[in-house]
Amino acid sequence: MHASTAWMLYLYQTHMKEARGLDAKTISARMRHLGQFATSLGDKELTKLTRDDIINFKKRLNATDHGETNGDRTLAAPTIVQTCHDLKAFLEWLAKQSGYRSLQRDLSDYCTPPRRLTAIAHTPKTKHVPSAADIVSTLAAMPQTTLQDRRDRAVIAFLFLTGVRDGVLVSLRLKHVDIEGRRVDQDANEVNTKFSKTARTTWFPVGEDIAAIVTEWVEERRASGAEGDDPLFPRTPSAVRGPCSGRKEEFWKTAAPVREIIRKATRVAGVPYFCPHSVRSTLARQFFSKARSPEERKAVSQNLGHENETTTMEHYATLSDDYQRELMLGLWERAEMPEEDLELVDLINQVPSESRHVLKATAQALIKS
Repeated sequence: MHASTAWMLYLYQTHMKEARGLDAKTISARMRHLGQFATSLGDKELTKLTRDDIINFKKRLNATDHGETNGDRTLAAPTIVQTCHDLKAFLEWLAKQSGYRSLQRDLSDYCTPPRRLTAIAHTPKTKHVPSAADIVSTLAAMPQTTLQDRRDRAVIAFLFLTGVRDGVLVSLRLKHVDIEGRRVDQDANEVNTKFSKTARTTWFPVGEDIAAIVTEWVEERRASGAEGDDPLFPRTPSAVRGPCSGRKEEFWKTAAPVREIIRKATRVAGVPYFCPHSVRSTLARQFFSKARSPEERKAVSQNLGHENETTTMEHYATLSDDYQRELMLGLWERAEMPEEDLELVDLINQVPSESRHVLKATAQALIKS
């Protein structure tokens, strides 16, 4: 890599941090991609950059996309597409810097990834979303003997009850959970929330038994002498202080332990493993279908930390293949029903659940008569 190239990469790294406000993780990923491009140039200076340099780099990223069917694709489509986008952003910035304004103006245009790869990269991945029954079965199979047992059980129950992201869960303090008001205060000043957004959310109505697991854990933490600023889920259960121990409790540094807790629990329960984030999809599917008004759907969406319902629908409340098939078969059945029957079904669906016993009694009386 030419020395001047390394210097410009350093300046761009500073630009991303100070001018763009990007986080360290994002910057690191982009610099890794740009480093690959710089390596492909060898000792060539960026001032001499040509379209062919970019085209050849893209060919090496994915040989199979240029008619070389025997080539081995070692990078996934999303990685290739993101690398191209990162390079495009860098070249657009570079063209504005002193000494580089004479570069060909359309250089960044050649960073555009192939449409086929872009389509593949944007294809939603099939992910396993646990059913509510699977989560309940997992909790039922978990032991409660030791402090660690109860903590681990409360971790999964809390995910199901609140729908928080795992990064939020590992950074929550006791004071952030209001068991009387059934709320979670995701204060971005102290909690690792997405995009540093503060959110105050309410527990999902997944069952009093699930709420009890969380409530009992919070009460146990308080009884042990833990205070408001202490972690809701301490890193090492054996380090949870007693009233006089004076031990300092630690937060988990990453969400990896949460995934391991679920992996172990699902193995014991005999249900498929599910990642922590997929529990949010479980909640979205369950309560979006139960919502009776636009306001209730909006409430569910906001309770998951989404600014609009589109995010919830596109990324969380998508239908599984089996459920999609079930609904389509239902449409077949309805298509064959007389119009009068369809009108009756629609009317029944509009009746509040607390009043449907009246309909049931009326129907039974009509049948008997």
